[in-house]
Amino acid sequence: MKILFLTHLKDDAQAVNDIINDSLLHGLRENHGVDVVDYPGAWYMYKDEINKRSFDISKLWGSGFTYYDNLTNYNSIDRTDIKQKIENNFFDYIIYGSFTRSNIFFEQSIKSKSKIILIDGEDNTNLHFNKNEKIIFFKRELIETKPNVFPINVTIPKRKITNDINLNPKNILAPLIPHRYKTYIYKKENDYYNMWKDSLFGITYVHGGWWEAVRYYEMLMNGCIPLILDLKKCPEKTLTKLPKEKLIKIFEDFSWILSQENPFKIYKKKFLNFQRIFSSLPYIFKQKYNSQELLEEYPEINDYRKDLLEHTKKYLTTEHIADYLIKTSEKFYLK
Repeated sequence: MKILFLTHLKDDAQAVNDIINDSLLHGLRENHGVDVVDYPGAWYMYKDEINKRSFDISKLWGSGFTYYDNLTNYNSIDRTDIKQKIENNFFDYIIYGSFTRSNIFFEQSIKSKSKIILIDGEDNTNLHFNKNEKIIFFKRELIETKPNVFPINVTIPKRKITNDINLNPKNILAPLIPHRYKTYIYKKENDYYNMWKDSLFGITYVHGGWWEAVRYYEMLMNGCIPLILDLKKCPEKTLTKLPKEKLIKIFEDFSWILSQENPFKIYKKKFLNFQRIFSSLPYIFKQKYNSQELLEEYPEINDYRKDLLEHTKKYLTTEHIADYLIKTSEKFYLK
């Protein structure tokens, strides 16, 4: 199977990462090897090319963690004569990793016999690019039902997932608090991962009105349970690979642990209401749990952590989402 993966990049000099684009490219490369041609080449994902260009991946969004030291052999991919190859029907699939950012060669692609896949991983719910219902379209923040539009999630590389949970974590709640930038102290990926591994729960919430966040998956892959505020309000067709029902139940059962924390330190203003402030007052004068005491009283927490880690290994990997992308598209184009 020959796959052309047209990245969101405008040229070879750019190094602007796009998580949906990059996670899909990683999964496709893992599943199909050099039969996947990324163009323009996403060189910032290849360890050898990063070193060759002396590029500091910490300049990327997310500090360059999780996705950007996994691929190798950048120059083993034949990126020549792409336009001509499209016109000659060389590729079985032509995938636009971010159609909203780049539609290079689209005129040639729709005239070819290749199966076209359009991806939209942007922070919006618009489907204005979905003008041709004969072309399959994958949307991240999906709220509508369309016959040719399917949901897509952020995912993480399988090799980055921890083997087992830490049975004796230090923290009940992880010290990193979303958008409390003083807590963003981690410069090395391993230190960042170890912080999640050493925590039973992590607080997180919707940012800017958009549901998807890499942080959920980085918690889960390290055995930390994300307490996602207002997750029960998430649209049905968004975050479809995330075990939403289980996470909602866990939140209902254990969100009380947030009351042990200073509400002014763990909530941003949007979520800081009277009820949350009031619920914290009794804990000012009450002895608080430590992590081991909490696990002794609620051993099911570790069972949840193990179950969520297994779900992550099975359904939340880049390899799985790439397989889902191709199989869903094959079925769509058989109609």
